[in-house]
Parts: sequence; C-alpha cells; structure tokens
Amino acid sequence: MYNLDPMSLAYLTRPHEPTPETRFREEYERGRAESRRQPEELINPERRNAARLLRERVIVNIGRFLARPS
Repeated sequence: MYNLDPMSLAYLTRPHEPTPETRFREEYERGRAESRRQPEELINPERRNAARLLRERVIVNIGRFLARPS
C-alpha cells in the first residue's frame, strides 16, 4: 500500500502535465480575468436610446389623449 495524499491528485497525472489543482487555479484565474474584461455597460447604448425615445413618445401621446376636450 502506498502512502498517497488523498487531497492531491498529482499521482494520477502524467509527467510534465500540470496537476489538477494547478489546472483549476489557472482556469479560475482565467475566468476572473475574463469577468474583469467584460464591459461595464450591459445594455447596448443604441437600444437604451431607442427605449428612452419610445418612452417619451408614449408620455407625449398619453398627455395629448388626456388633454383632449371631452
């Protein structure tokens, strides 16, 4: 029977291959870097502007409707 560290899977890897812990750490750091690189703006500015214009038109039309003489 071998004395193997149960928390380490290094004995399952081939020579010159990174351990699973190293691969996980690299993947984690890569994911964090990608999340930091994502733009702050989640909504397309053109769509935001179009929505603003639509809201303004709706408000104007509702105002005209309510201001009609009965």
